Amino acid sequence: MQCTNCGAMMVPQWDGRVHVCPFCRTQVQVAIGGDQIAAGMAMDFANVDQFLLRLAWTLKQGFFEHVRIQETGGWVTSLSVWLEPDELSIRREGREAIAEHKKIVRGVALRTKRLPLEEWHAQLCEALAKHANANARAAWILKQIGGGG
Repeated sequence: MQCTNCGAMMVPQWDGRVHVCPFCRTQVQVAIGGDQIAAGMAMDFANVDQFLLRLAWTLKQGFFEHVRIQETGGWVTSLSVWLEPDELSIRREGREAIAEHKKIVRGVALRTKRLPLEEWHAQLCEALAKHANANARAAWILKQIGGGG
């Protein structure tokens, strides 16, 4: 990316969101989009076990404080991601995954909606992108797992 001040090439910093010009010291912050996170977390929705396992592993890398994961015998049976005001949860029922989105205000679920897996995944990526754009550590972790910029 070119510096808007002097035209030199800017250098990305440790978090992947901030770029600094080595000459004039101009700084630019770049936002992360949900589509970038979705591409980095490219999932196979056909295999529920692999989907849940990969999603759980990816989320544990950087959002462990926002994720609850339940496992039985090495298999992920459910997981829940809480990024205020959204809670996105998914659980295994038989051969399929049941995905839900809850809007939570002051600890009370105002609305719970069951979603198709692809739509749930898109909403998860959008919520993660919003969180990453407000949190440099989360942005850096998303970049490490292939979800950012």
